[in-house]
Amino acid sequence: MDKIDADGDLNAPGTMTEDALDAQIGYNLKRASALAMNDFAIELADAGLRPVTYGMLALIDERPGIRAAELCRRLGMKSANMAPLLAELEERGMVERDDHAEDKRVRVLTLTPAAREAMPGWLQQVRRHEDRFLQRLTKKERATLLRLLRLIWTDEG
Repeated sequence: MDKIDADGDLNAPGTMTEDALDAQIGYNLKRASALAMNDFAIELADAGLRPVTYGMLALIDERPGIRAAELCRRLGMKSANMAPLLAELEERGMVERDDHAEDKRVRVLTLTPAAREAMPGWLQQVRRHEDRFLQRLTKKERATLLRLLRLIWTDEG
């Protein structure tokens, strides 16, 4: 049976088998994700933001006037999951839904003035979180990790 070491080298002496749980990519992604989500929750607890709601707000901030369907597509969410989250953000005074200028059947999303004002602080908190979460990685390793993760989930090649 093949063995793999910490550097990913197969058949190195004294290493675990590639079938061991700790050698499985999915297991390691799940562990890293759990660590990231827990730290994110702590960092943004005062704002009451979760990764999904922060992602929604950040994308609306980047693209004011985005349609809900486009927000779903860009975040990889189903509209059935998005609708209650948008309602929550609207109720909390963070998001406004307005009629589209040319098509009154379409609603567009913008941040409220309060959310726009808070966004730079939230972004700073997210940066602190990522710095803590990725503290063991060099700047080059972070860039490599980001590139590899994007290769997994995007259609860009």
